[in-house]
Amino acid sequence: MGGVSLQESNRLLLLFIGCSVFFTAAFWILALIYERARKAAQARDESYQASIQTLSEKLVQTRQELDETALALQTNRREKAELETELEAIKQQCARLRGDLDEQAQQVQQDSQAKSFQQIQTLLTQHPTVRRMAETKPDLPARNVVALFTSLDNLVKFWGYQSIGRPWETVSYEPQLHQADAEDVEPGEAVYVRFIGYRHGKSGQIVVPAKVSRTLPPGIAPATTGENVASEELLS
Repeated sequence: MGGVSLQESNRLLLLFIGCSVFFTAAFWILALIYERARKAAQARDESYQASIQTLSEKLVQTRQELDETALALQTNRREKAELETELEAIKQQCARLRGDLDEQAQQVQQDSQAKSFQQIQTLLTQHPTVRRMAETKPDLPARNVVALFTSLDNLVKFWGYQSIGRPWETVSYEPQLHQADAEDVEPGEAVYVRFIGYRHGKSGQIVVPAKVSRTLPPGIAPATTGENVASEELLS
């Protein structure tokens, strides 16, 4: 790569600083969303636990009544059968409440992840390209800012998301995975990854497709196999 003008260095430095500020704001938004989701889940948990406790006490009381009725009215089989039916219904209701509690907790976690991802989606799709720019132009003084994105990579892994493509690598265009900047790009056509995409690791659902183009920005060379491996190691 050629030399970099002071103006371009300042512009890239401002870009890195802007990304850092955006990441900090996104982090606090994520913390706020998580705290609200946690409190909501805690409130639901306390409500369900109170219901289960009430039903458990009623279960014990019903069992005691069943025993007393069986001793006092040994000949009244029909009443005993009705009490047993009520006892079974209470057991089933307890089981349903426990199942609802588990589903609610899982739903709260999924909703929290989805909302958090939406808040920092722009940063997630653009920061790998900014990282690549710093790696290919080591004379930039803002190169050290790349280390700030490590926690962001860890957050994406914790959520279970996987990246689609690597910045500036050559790939075959797949409409399911890529979003082209031109409508006439054909499936299988060689394109460059401008900005990576993300998909969920377990379900395979595409969260945001990778943005691709037939060309790269002026002065940018396509990523080589070795560079792709190095970038992949940084993200692993």
